Amino acid sequence: MHKHDKGFTLVETLVYLFITAVLMLVISGLVVNVLNVRKKIRASNEVQNSARYMINFISSHVHNVDLITDVSPDPDHLHFYKMPDVRFSLALESNNLVYRETQDTGGGFPDQSTATPIILNTNQVTVDTFSLTPITDSEGNSNQGTLISFTLTTGSIADLHGHSRQSFNTFISIR
Repeated sequence: MHKHDKGFTLVETLVYLFITAVLMLVISGLVVNVLNVRKKIRASNEVQNSARYMINFISSHVHNVDLITDVSPDPDHLHFYKMPDVRFSLALESNNLVYRETQDTGGGFPDQSTATPIILNTNQVTVDTFSLTPITDSEGNSNQGTLISFTLTTGSIADLHGHSRQSFNTFISIR
C-alpha cells in the first residue's frame, strides 16, 4: 500500500455509519414523540371544545327558565319551563346529549320524545355520564338552578395517544 492513497478506511466508514444510525434513531424518536403529543393535544382539545359548546348551549337555555320540575325516573329527569309555553329537556341517549324542546299549543305539552332532537356533542366525542341536580337555596326555595355533571370521551382507550376522557361540573343559576 502506498502512503499517498486517498480514501476512507473500513474503520472510518463503519464509524461514520454508526454515528449516522444513532443520529437517525434519536431524530426519529423525537419526531414520533412530537406526533404523539400532537395527537394527544388534538384529542384533549376536541373534548374541551365540545364541553365548552355544551355548557354554553345549556347555560343560555337554563338561565332563562322560570321553573324546573323533577320528572324522575323518566330518562329526561328534569323539565325546564320558559313561561308561558316552552318546555325543554336534556337527556343522555346512546352516548349523545340530546336537547328537545316542545311548545304548548293550548292542549298541553306533547311528550318530549316527539320533539326534534338536537345532539349537543360532536361525532368524535361521546357523553359517558350526564346528570342534572336541581338546587334549592339555604331557605329551601326550589328552582334556584341546576348542577350539571358530565364526562366526555374521544378516541378508543386502545389508542394511547388519541384517547381523552374528562369530567366536567358546573352550576347554572336561573335569572
